[in-house]
Amino acid sequence: MIKRLYYGIVRRLGRLKRDWRKPVIEGRVRVPIIRPVVLGTIPHDPEAFTQGLTYKAGYLYESTGLYGESSLRKMSPDGKILQRINIPEVFAEGITISNDELVLLTWREGKALRYWFPDLEEKGYYDYSGQGWGLTSDQNHFIMSNGSGILFIRDKNFKTIRKLRVKLDAKNTDRLNALEYLDGKIYANIFGNNFILEIDYESGNALRIIDCSELFRIEKPEFPDRVLNGIAYCKDGDFFYLTGKKWKNIFRIKIP
Repeated sequence: MIKRLYYGIVRRLGRLKRDWRKPVIEGRVRVPIIRPVVLGTIPHDPEAFTQGLTYKAGYLYESTGLYGESSLRKMSPDGKILQRINIPEVFAEGITISNDELVLLTWREGKALRYWFPDLEEKGYYDYSGQGWGLTSDQNHFIMSNGSGILFIRDKNFKTIRKLRVKLDAKNTDRLNALEYLDGKIYANIFGNNFILEIDYESGNALRIIDCSELFRIEKPEFPDRVLNGIAYCKDGDFFYLTGKKWKNIFRIKIP
């Protein structure tokens, strides 16, 4: 019994030593680490377990998770909820808007729910295998994460046409979560900590690390599971919206 416990501890310590996130946290990476400029905040529902966030034509759209509590929401730029669609039968995950539809991932149900945009009327669903985490779009393709370090590039019928392995300092990553695409780069938050990776869409290499620790200091989340989640680019103002699970704020930030 003692021997099994000993070897279990050794294996866990070995994984920690090899964990690619450890050098990031300690600042021991070649990739530049930058800090966003906080422009301000808007109110956020502190009961919203945010899984996805996107912006289009003057409005924010948010997906919230947990079985029995999942929803799709439309919000004004000042954070007011204008429309809410409850979807309690699934665990909602990331969302994106592509042309005339909004697509919402589910965690373990293997379905990406489709809604007509901007009316948000149900349109059907796409099938996929495995878990769904984050979702964004370059308007020609969907880009999806599943909690690993691989991003799945999907066509308009949601079929995988390419897999993009994301690396930082030539090391494989994992736990890529919420996504946003902008000008040939993918922004992905790392589940469970304060960092967002800026990723080259073609090579999969991390170009920069965005340290969002200041947002945590302002937000002061009460529990460890209330992590950073949700990133949306606002084309109208050339800034990003960032928030987290059950946060009371949505932050407006500039990435230098």
